[in-house]
Amino acid sequence: MGLMRKAESGDATRNLFRSASPAWYTYTRRFDPIPLPWLTKDSTLVPAETLLRPSTETSDFQLQTVSDRRADVDAKTTRAAALLQAVGCEGLLLFEPENFAWLTSGATVRGLPDPASAPAIYCNGDGRWLIARNVDSQRLFDEELDGLGFQLKEWPWHWGQEQLLADLCQNRRVASDRPCDACRVVADDLRRLRRALSPYEQACLLTLGQTLSHALEATCRDLDVNDTEREAAGRVGHRLMHRGALPVYVGAAADGRSRAYRRFGFTSTPIRRYVVLTATARKYGLCATASRAVNFGAPDEEFQKEHNAVCRVSASFLASTWPDAVPREILTAGRRIYLISGFEHEWLLAPQGWLTGRAPVEELLTPQTEELFQAGWAVTWSPSAGAASGCDTFLITDNGPEEMTPSEAWPLKRIKIQGAEFTRPDVLQR
Repeated sequence: MGLMRKAESGDATRNLFRSASPAWYTYTRRFDPIPLPWLTKDSTLVPAETLLRPSTETSDFQLQTVSDRRADVDAKTTRAAALLQAVGCEGLLLFEPENFAWLTSGATVRGLPDPASAPAIYCNGDGRWLIARNVDSQRLFDEELDGLGFQLKEWPWHWGQEQLLADLCQNRRVASDRPCDACRVVADDLRRLRRALSPYEQACLLTLGQTLSHALEATCRDLDVNDTEREAAGRVGHRLMHRGALPVYVGAAADGRSRAYRRFGFTSTPIRRYVVLTATARKYGLCATASRAVNFGAPDEEFQKEHNAVCRVSASFLASTWPDAVPREILTAGRRIYLISGFEHEWLLAPQGWLTGRAPVEELLTPQTEELFQAGWAVTWSPSAGAASGCDTFLITDNGPEEMTPSEAWPLKRIKIQGAEFTRPDVLQR
């Protein structure tokens, strides 16, 4: 039998681009509009300018929300109870880190190199329990769960959790997010349930996104010629961890290396002319992804053309990022922009976007994806062309897409689509 004790708890315009018909674009950069032969006669250039936001080099990003985490956990428990009723079960076991973070509204399991020792959550719709080793239980409450109303089911580290789980499931109909004895697997139900972010989660995602953007942009601002990709990636990772975010993935591609590898890591290659940085970070149990590029001097014609194309495709995606939009149609429209930009087959070389949230990729968006977008979902758009990448994370809202990884002090390119203006990060020139 597992040991049991109760932990201390307390209160701690509508879619402009839904159809697949072509849209026409104008864009500007700095103070010199670039003529585009494929613009229509009635297209209007947006006044050219470089948009800069104040730097927050030394600032910490804090949550700005009236929502309460304890209330958010209570709401998740209510949703779990509804799921249990729908599947005819009495209890719910959560083992996967994404579901653990979802029900706890952000608890992250760290410092556990052995997967067999990872904690779990049990919920019966009325109460909720942490299932953990005696080695980890106190730290998890102190660092992650204090005041959230969780109780504890604990096992001695030298026993293993099998007996405790067997006792917990005995004579009960239990659902689980992964195969476990006779439990009913509800992994797909939970994946759909956690897609819609609550107001508290949305505030958390924005704070994470600001931290991620700062890490990428501050690194671009202080790189020097001949710094290596490894050094650049290390600085991004340092800035993320300094602000409590965990680097899930960091990539750096110098001087066109990303033309050969659309998804890249980092090597000892020195940065001579330019580098594209991309990263996925996790904080509050949520994930966000973004990319930025810096060039020492003016970008060469080829790289600038590639980056311009990425900005136009990204803007076309954003113009359709509304509730009830069909991802398949958004991607089809983006392919047309690739075509008229001179990069017809680029979309085949890398994923263009995915739903994100508790997992870095909740669902990949493909030409076969037909499920309609819903308000409250988070989506990462990641078009690429040649060496250029234009990746950012957005929240789908009833008022259109809201950027979750906003630039802080960065040149921005304005793009106009059927009367609506969108801004996308340009290449930083140093």
